[in-house]
Amino acid sequence: MAIKLIAFDWNGTLLADTQVNLRASNFNFKKFGLKQISLTQFQKTFHIPVSRFWLEHKGKTEDLDAQSKNFHRLYETHANKTRTRAGSKPLLSWLKKYGIKRMIYSNHIAPDIIKQLMRLNIFEYFDEVLARSVEDGHTQVHFRNKEQKLLDYIKRNNLKPKEILTVGDTEEEIEIGKKYGYHTVAITGGYNSTARLKKHKPDFLIHNMKDLIPIIKKLNCY
Repeated sequence: MAIKLIAFDWNGTLLADTQVNLRASNFNFKKFGLKQISLTQFQKTFHIPVSRFWLEHKGKTEDLDAQSKNFHRLYETHANKTRTRAGSKPLLSWLKKYGIKRMIYSNHIAPDIIKQLMRLNIFEYFDEVLARSVEDGHTQVHFRNKEQKLLDYIKRNNLKPKEILTVGDTEEEIEIGKKYGYHTVAITGGYNSTARLKKHKPDFLIHNMKDLIPIIKKLNCY
């Protein structure tokens, strides 16, 4: 069964913002009196919902919403200096050429993603952006948002699980893919360590986005 849709995570997957998140997290931790962390510690402990990450680093439950608002302000200050992950543009161009739909599903805020897609000159490559609205506020602090959005999209478009390939840099995307029967690709160098990704046994493990091309060729028998 051929792949018809690639569902990309955004932060740490298409957008190379791991260091930006780490920097904003450490500024945030300092503001709330918490110990700062290294990249290795970040990749070992980052979770969605963010409450798990916050509480693991001894943050107070009553500060959850306030720290999220502060983090978002800090993060957006530096987000405009980020780039796409290596190989993203050649991959997206190739997918468009072969008529394979491309979408983003994310716990981030949709208008902010679209703003970055425009800045990076890759907006044209995406058929859909499924993410939080501004009205949703900081709901990613307390629960995951994107799983159901992707499932609803797939049902609306009459797609079958094995026609979907999900790409992400955290355990979350692998867990979603395994739960619903999608093909799963984990990309290293993002928000979770390689060891954490391997533990969940993704179908494929890559470091450069261009490595997806031979995988899709194989699955689609090109």
